[in-house]
Amino acid sequence: MFEYARDPRVGPNAGWTPHKSLADTRITIRGFLHDKNCDTRAVVLKSENRPIGSIGLHRRSPRRLRRGREEREIGYVLNPAYWGHGYIPEAVNAVLYHALFELGVDVVWCGHYDFNDNSRRVIEKCGFSFVFRREEMLYHMDDRFCYACYYAMDRRHYRAMHPEQFPDAPL
Repeated sequence: MFEYARDPRVGPNAGWTPHKSLADTRITIRGFLHDKNCDTRAVVLKSENRPIGSIGLHRRSPRRLRRGREEREIGYVLNPAYWGHGYIPEAVNAVLYHALFELGVDVVWCGHYDFNDNSRRVIEKCGFSFVFRREEMLYHMDDRFCYACYYAMDRRHYRAMHPEQFPDAPL
């Protein structure tokens, strides 16, 4: 993880500063392991048996939760050496299916900062629908202000995008 977490093209796009040491990365990993509101996994390139990123399903929503609805947010990061190969869209779609159909989550959110075109392209490629944008302060980035754009996916939308996975199910 340190290999990509120290790269200045990675963390700032997600709102965090690049890791300066292995200790920074160890602290981050420990935080993920102990955070009961987040299920974070490594994205592993099978052909090399090598972790190249991570993806998490966070128990949170960018809007006020409506009573009785289960909402989560996907977050991901990828080593720049592996950008452009479709690995993150593949991981996002697997996590979406898991969240919506195995965990019974009603809505899965995904967001990006307005300056992060790579994440925007992943989100659009995965078929999320744009919902809103709002100004946010990046506390870990010198209190810089930017816009965060939020997108959502529900079961009906996912089924419509992936009919091959549901051949006998009505939309």
